[in-house]
Amino acid sequence: MKFPTFTSALAPALRSLAQYRQALGYGDHTLPSRLAHFDRYLAARGWTLPYLTREVVEDWVASDAGLQPRTRAARLQAMRLLGRFIAQTHPETYVPGPAWGWRQSSGFRPHIYTAAEVKALLAEARRLTPIGSLRPYTYATLLGLLYCTGLRISEALMLRLGDVDLETDLLWVRESKFHKSRLLPLSPGASKALWRYQEERKKRDFPRDRDAPLFVNECRGQCTQPVVYATFLAIARRIGVRGPAGARGPRLHDFRHTFAVHRLLEWYRDSGDVQARLPLLTDYLGHVSLVSTQIYLDITAELLQEATRRFQPPGHDSKGGTL
Repeated sequence: MKFPTFTSALAPALRSLAQYRQALGYGDHTLPSRLAHFDRYLAARGWTLPYLTREVVEDWVASDAGLQPRTRAARLQAMRLLGRFIAQTHPETYVPGPAWGWRQSSGFRPHIYTAAEVKALLAEARRLTPIGSLRPYTYATLLGLLYCTGLRISEALMLRLGDVDLETDLLWVRESKFHKSRLLPLSPGASKALWRYQEERKKRDFPRDRDAPLFVNECRGQCTQPVVYATFLAIARRIGVRGPAGARGPRLHDFRHTFAVHRLLEWYRDSGDVQARLPLLTDYLGHVSLVSTQIYLDITAELLQEATRRFQPPGHDSKGGTL
């Protein structure tokens, strides 16, 4: 990764932090860009101290009035990382606390697809043109795999034919986010869908070597994210899952949220110890820690409360008592 050129008094620390994070395997391109913006802010302000103060951190975080709460939270998190890094050599540096309050104020909640919505999306994908081409099979299989496994779209598009073992129903996800690889068990339905897709590839004489991309376009190349996003939006709008262009709505990434929430709901319903099982979901999703996975617990709890409210017997409160 090519890093920005830092010029402020904190340039050595900014450059070292970016290099350190890269050495640890973090592939986040947004942190260097935020550090570069902060560097320009410091240079314009004429900053000379080799450490952070509370004043400069808070001024930068709030310097653009039009920022969304999530962006402000991301800025504060970048300053938290930088502050902890600088504090190793300059104990007097200011280290911001966690940005939870900023995050929560955004009110963002992912869309959790219903079974009916997924069925409609897959059916519409099978209607894609050209009729008789591999394209309808490609998108129906891709969307179905995202729903069944919770893969990131980047992970799904990087799959090679050799990463799919249909004899053992295993999927090998190589060098994904944070340079982690993992082996995922496939459900019988997902395995069957992948087998059918590979048979359709063979009928059309697409490349069969192990290093060939699994999901291919009509030019026999690997499907790209921009084209996949655009195709998904067109499919979602045709069935009414999304509104017109420019309107917010369910996203491709929400298949990942849907997978996680549905798994947690199943664990809640079988009265198992969800907290004890959470590390399994963390490993399956390829999260770097439990913190990322625990976000889904809040979403699932909200869904359970809503289900209890909507489907409780008439005349009973949410705790089962008579009103």
